[in-house]
Amino acid sequence: MVFVVVLAAGLLAWSGLKKEELPDITFDTVRISVNYPGASAEEVEYHVTDPFEEALGSVEGIQHLVSSTAAGSCIITAELEPGNIDAILAEIRQEVFAVDLPDAIRDDPRIRVFKTSRKAIIDIGLILHGEHLLDTEQRRWLQNRALNLEKRLLAAPEVSRITRSGYLADEIHIKVNPAKLEEYNIPFNTVMNEISRNNVREPAGSIETLQEPKVTLYGELRTPEALQALAVQGGFEGQVLRLGDIAKVAYGHEKNRSVLKINGHEGILLKVAKSSGTGILEALHAVNRVVDDFESLQHDNSALQLVILDDEAIDLRNRLSIIGINGAIGFALILVILFVFLDLRSGFWVAVGIPFSFCFALAGTLFIGYSINNITLAAVIIVMGIVVDDALVVAENIKRTASSGAPLYQAATDGTSMVFMPVIASILTTCLAFVPLLFFEGRFGAMVAFIPAVVTLMLAGSMLEALFILPGHLTLSAGKSASSKREHWFETWESFYAGILENLLPFRWLILTLFLLGFIATLLLAGSFLAFSMFPDEETREVRLTGESPPESTQYETANSTQPLENRIAKSIGKEVVGFRNEIAKSRRGSVVEDNVFRMRIEIAPKESREKTADQLIEEWQEAAASSTTLSKLRFSKTRHGQESGSPVEVVIKEDDESTRRNAANALADAMKNVPGLTNIEQDQPKSSPEYRITLKRDKIKRLDIDPSQAAQTLRAALEGTILYEFSSDNEPVGVRFSLAEPSKQSLESLLEVPVENKAKYLVPLHSIIMVEKVEKPNSIVRRDRVRYTSIYADIDSKSGKSPLEIAETLEQDVFPAITSRYPSTTLEFDGEILDSRESKKDFIISIFSVLALIFIVLVLLFNSLRKALLIMLTIPFGLTGIIVAFIFHGIEFYGFFAVIGALGLAGVIVNDAIIMVTRLDRETRKKDNGKNLEVLISKAASTRLRAVLLTTLTTVAAMLPTAYGWAGYDPTLSQMMLALTWGLIGGTFVTLILVPCLYRIMIRQTQCPEKAQRYPCNN
Repeated sequence: MVFVVVLAAGLLAWSGLKKEELPDITFDTVRISVNYPGASAEEVEYHVTDPFEEALGSVEGIQHLVSSTAAGSCIITAELEPGNIDAILAEIRQEVFAVDLPDAIRDDPRIRVFKTSRKAIIDIGLILHGEHLLDTEQRRWLQNRALNLEKRLLAAPEVSRITRSGYLADEIHIKVNPAKLEEYNIPFNTVMNEISRNNVREPAGSIETLQEPKVTLYGELRTPEALQALAVQGGFEGQVLRLGDIAKVAYGHEKNRSVLKINGHEGILLKVAKSSGTGILEALHAVNRVVDDFESLQHDNSALQLVILDDEAIDLRNRLSIIGINGAIGFALILVILFVFLDLRSGFWVAVGIPFSFCFALAGTLFIGYSINNITLAAVIIVMGIVVDDALVVAENIKRTASSGAPLYQAATDGTSMVFMPVIASILTTCLAFVPLLFFEGRFGAMVAFIPAVVTLMLAGSMLEALFILPGHLTLSAGKSASSKREHWFETWESFYAGILENLLPFRWLILTLFLLGFIATLLLAGSFLAFSMFPDEETREVRLTGESPPESTQYETANSTQPLENRIAKSIGKEVVGFRNEIAKSRRGSVVEDNVFRMRIEIAPKESREKTADQLIEEWQEAAASSTTLSKLRFSKTRHGQESGSPVEVVIKEDDESTRRNAANALADAMKNVPGLTNIEQDQPKSSPEYRITLKRDKIKRLDIDPSQAAQTLRAALEGTILYEFSSDNEPVGVRFSLAEPSKQSLESLLEVPVENKAKYLVPLHSIIMVEKVEKPNSIVRRDRVRYTSIYADIDSKSGKSPLEIAETLEQDVFPAITSRYPSTTLEFDGEILDSRESKKDFIISIFSVLALIFIVLVLLFNSLRKALLIMLTIPFGLTGIIVAFIFHGIEFYGFFAVIGALGLAGVIVNDAIIMVTRLDRETRKKDNGKNLEVLISKAASTRLRAVLLTTLTTVAAMLPTAYGWAGYDPTLSQMMLALTWGLIGGTFVTLILVPCLYRIMIRQTQCPEKAQRYPCNN
C-alpha cells in the first residue's frame, strides 16, 4: 500500500513541479540605477554616485559596492553578505530614497533584486531585412512594432518584465537658430519659458448641474505642427512671432550612446523575463504563442523580421534530454546487472527501489518548494545507482540466510536485522558527505546547496524501501529460487576470491606498503599533470569577438566597417549559428567606450546539433576577419561557464587618480604580454573625451545683474538640450527637447554667442560672463568600494597547460611587485574566475575536513571502536587514486568545481562497501570456531561480501557511466563530477576487497591475538 501511494504521489508531483534551468535563488546582489540626463560622468559621480555610496556605507550587511557611472546615468551594485536579505534590502531602500538628488533628475531611483525565478528566458530581436542601419522614420516604425509586441507579451501572465536594448525614446526636437534669435532680439530663455508656459492640461473642476460634468483645460503641445504654430512673441499691435519662424521642429529620438545590430541589421532587442511562479518551458510556450500570433498579423510584404536569441528552452530541453536519456540508459544497465547477479525475482524487487526512491524524492521536492532543474536532476543522477545499494545488501543477505535452510519469512527478518545498522550508517555517511555543500558561499554555493536535500530525499526513500518494504516483497513468492545456476556460478568466483585473499593476507604489510606507495605516486602525478580551474575550458554555446575600427570612426562608421564580417557570419545562420548581436561603443559591463570599439556575441547551436566545433568556427571567422582592412585588434574567445566577463584572468587596478591609474594599467598590460601562457590582453579603459570646463565670471555677473542659474540653464539647454516637458503617447513618455540647431553646436564660438537676459531685459552673450577651459575627462567611471578602478582581461593559451590559479601566482610573484613599487598608491586585485576559485578552494578545504569528521563520528558510533572507524576512513584517500589515474588517462588537465563536488560525494559513497565488509568480518571473527586461523576466517567472511560489494559498485557505476561519457549527449557541467564518482568508486572497490581485509587482519593481531591466542592461532 505504501509503495503504491508513494508512486502515485511522485507522478502527481512531477506534473506539479516547475521545470527550470536553475534553482529558484535570490542572489545576494541589489542594483540601484538612476538617470541624470545631460550630466557628464564626473558630474553624475559627484551629485549621484558619491551621495548614494556614502548613504549605503552605513548599511550593515553590504560586503562590496560596485558602481558604474556614465554620462547621464549611474548604476550601483551592492554585494550583500549572507543573512537576512529582506532586512538589508529594506534598509537599502530607506537610505536610497532619503538621498537628496538634483532637480534635473525626474525619475526615482530604480532598485532591483536578482532572482533566478524571474530571469530572462529569451531575447527577441526586431530588424528590417535589408536595412543595415535605420533612419528616423524606419526607427519610428520599427519601435512602434516593438512596443506592440511588448504589450502583447506583457499581457501574458507568464511574463513579468521586458527590458529593451537598442530602443531610443521618442522625442520632439526643437532646434533654435541663434541668428533668428538675434534678428528678432528674443532671449533663448524666453523661448523656453513660452513653450513650457503654453503647454497646459489642468482639471478646472465641475459645473454645478444635475450631471456635474467635469471641465478640463486642455492645451497640450503634442505635435511638431502645434509647436510650430505657437506664438512666442507679439501682441495686439505687433507682428506675431511663431516658434516655426525661429526654430525647426520635428520628430526624433533620444541621443544614442551605442549602436545595436542583430544579425547584421540595426534593431531592437526585447529581453523577456518570466514570472516567478512559472516554469521556463511553460513561460516560453506562452511567449512563442504570442510571437506566432504577432507574426501572423504582419503583411506579407513587410520587411520586419523577428530574431530569437538566448532561448533558454534550447539548453533546458537539451539538458533534460541528456540527463533523462543518460539516466534511462543507466537504469537499463542496472537492471541487466541485477538480473545477472541475482535471480529474476530478487533483481526485479531491488530494481523497483529506484522508481520508488525517485517518486519519494519528487513528492518531497514539491513539498519543500524545489523545482526540476539542472542541479536537482544532477543530484538524482548522482544517487540513482546508490539507492539500490541498500536494497542489494538487504536482498543478498536475505537470500544468503535463506540458502542456509531458514524459512523465507524468518530469513527476511533475520537477514534484514543483521544489516539494519550498517545500512543506516551507509545512508548517513552518504548524506553527510554532501552536507558541507550547504555552507559554500557565493552564487555557486547557492546553486549546489540544493544537492544535499535531494540526495537525502532519494536515500531516505531508498532506506524506507530497503528496510521495510523490500523484505515483504521478497516473501511474496516462497518457492525455490529460479536462478540456482547463476548462484552456483557466482559461488565459484567467491571461492576463487577467498583463495586469492587467503594467499595475500600473510603479506598484509607488503600490500599496505604497495598501496601507500601507489597513493603517493598518484599524488605526485596529480601535482605534475592536474591543476584546479573553476570551470575548465569546455565546448561552448557562445563565441565573442571584440575589435576596433579606425580611431576617429563614429559609431555608424564602425557599424559599416563590421558589415562584411557580419555578412560572413550570417551565412552560417540556421546551420552552426543561431544568431548574433553586435554592440558598438559599449564595454563588457555596459558602460560607454570609444565609438570605434565593437563587441560581438555569436550564439552557436548545441554541440550535438552541429558538425563543427567552436574552435573550428573561430578559425574560419578569423580567416574572414584577416582580410579586412578597416578592422584591427580582433579577439575571438569562447565564453566560460559561470563567468560574466568570459575571460579566465581578470585583474582590477584600483586608484582614484585618473592619470596614475591609466599609467599603471598600461604598464601592467605591457608586462602581462610577456607572461608565458597569456594571450589577448585587453584593457577595459573608459572612453575619454574633450570636456569644456566652464566657470562663471562672478564679478561681471553681479555687475550686469544676471541670474547665475539662468546662465547655467541656457548653456545646458543650448548644448545638450533640455527636456521642457513630457507627455504620454500609447503609455510611452515623449519628451520635448529644446536645443540649438546643429551647426551652432559644432563650434564653441557659436555656442557662446547665445544671449542671456539680465533683469533689466538686456541681452548679454554667454562669452562675456564665462571662462572656458578644455580638459580630457572619462565618459564613464567604475568604482569598487568607493575607489575608481580599471579592469584588464586576458585569455590563457590552451597549449600552455596553465590554470588560472597558476597564472595568478606568476603575476603576483613576477609582475605585481614591479607595478606597485612604481605606483605605490595603486592596488592590484584579482576578480572573476580567479577570485571565485580561491574562495572555493577555501570552502573545499573546510568541506573535506567537515566530511571526514562527520563520517568518522558516525563510524565510531556504529562500531564503538576508534580503530575500526579509522580502518574504514583509510579507504577514502585511497579512493582518490582512482580519480587521479582516470583523469590523467582521459587527458584531463584541469579538474573543476563539479569534479571536487564529485570527490566530496565519493567520500560518503566509498565507505559504504567498507562498512558492509568490516561488519561482516567483525561478526565472523567473534564466533567461536577454533578450527580456523584468522587468514582463513577473514578470507571466507570477505568472500560472502564479494557479491554485495561488486553489485553496489557496478550498479552505481552503471547509473553514472552514460552521463560521464555523454552517451546520449555531453554535459560538461556533470561529466567531470560523474567521472570522479565513477572511477573513484572503482578504485575504492579494489581497496575494499584487498586492502580492507589486510588492514582488518593487522588490526585483529594488534587487538585480539594477545588475549585470544588459543582461539585464533596468529600466523605472523
